[in-house]
Amino acid sequence: MKRLMGFALTLFLFLMLIPDRAAAAELFSVRCEGGVPARPYFATFDVDAKAVVFETPPINVETNFGINAFSGQIVSSNDGKIEFVVHVLPGRLYLILDRNRRTMTWPGLDDPTFRPTLNDRCTVTPPRSILSFRVRDPIQHPSSVRCEDAGYMYFTMDAASKQALFERGKEGRGYRGEVTDAGQDEVTLSMNFDVPRRVVWSRSRQTITIEGIEGDASRPRTVMQCQEVPPRTMMEFHRDPQR
Repeated sequence: MKRLMGFALTLFLFLMLIPDRAAAAELFSVRCEGGVPARPYFATFDVDAKAVVFETPPINVETNFGINAFSGQIVSSNDGKIEFVVHVLPGRLYLILDRNRRTMTWPGLDDPTFRPTLNDRCTVTPPRSILSFRVRDPIQHPSSVRCEDAGYMYFTMDAASKQALFERGKEGRGYRGEVTDAGQDEVTLSMNFDVPRRVVWSRSRQTITIEGIEGDASRPRTVMQCQEVPPRTMMEFHRDPQR
C-alpha cells in the first residue's frame, strides 16, 4: 500500500509540473515603446527553438510606415532575461528582454555620448498573428487553413478585422486580401492575386474553392482539400526570411 501511495504521489507531482513545462514552450510576443515621440515595436519569441522575429518601429507613427521584420536568435535565456541578436543590415543588433521587469534593453557604447543604454517599457502579449504585421490594431482571433494537396499553401483570415493573407510557403510570397462575408460554415475572401479572385473556405467540406475567371482558361475554378491548422504567427518570418 505504501509503495502504491508513493507511486501515486510521484505521478501527481509529475502531472502538476506539466502545465508549467507546456507554458514555457509556448510562443509569446512583446509590445515595447521607445524614442521621442514614443513609437511601438514588437518581438515574437520561441524560446525552445531559440528563435526571434523583431518588428522595427514605424518611421511615421501616424501612417505606420517603415515597419520591417527581421529574424534573430536567442543567445541566452535565464532568470527571466532573454538575450538575443537580430540580423539587420549592415550588421547585428543585440537586445535584452527582461520578462520580470518588462523592459527591453538596448545596450549602449562605453562612451554614452554617442549611444547611451536605453530601457524601454514592454507588455507581454500572446504570439502576434502574421496578419498583424504592418497593421495598426493587433489581430485577436485569426484562423489559418493549409491545403495539403497544394503543398506549402496557407490562408489566414480574421472576420472581425476583415484581414486575409495567402502564403505560398517556400516561395515566400504573400498576397493580402479581405474577408467579404463570414458565416457559421463558410468564409468568403477577395484575394489580391495578380488579378482579384473570389475564395471560399468551407469548414464542413474542408475545402478551399478559388473561383475561376470567365473567359480565362489559365485561371479555372479550383477546389482543394484543406484543413484548419494553428493560427500562423509572426514566427513564420523566421522560417521564411526571404519574404
